Amino acid sequence: MLQFAVDLAFGFLILWREPMALSRCLEQHASSQGRSRTDQAYVLPVGYPDIALVRGNCDRPGTIWLTPAEADEYTRGERVFEGPHAFTKMRAGDGGLHSP
Repeated sequence: MLQFAVDLAFGFLILWREPMALSRCLEQHASSQGRSRTDQAYVLPVGYPDIALVRGNCDRPGTIWLTPAEADEYTRGERVFEGPHAFTKMRAGDGGLHSP
């Protein structure tokens, strides 16, 4: 989700992206320890583990790790989440939230 803010003191528009969903495998890269983000939960993508979504560094099937705001959206029925790039979107299955 793209957010907008106006800094009136300097008279310019500041654009930033909120934290977004990430893909991580459960076997080696599930922990967010040492990272600057805190994940609320993860969900399994549609078709897991036979899916096209893979973790970038190890090529294992990826799960979708959600921020607290995204976990709330999932609970309210949202199933498509934006990834770290403008062209990346991930579709979550209906299996529910899982704790990290």
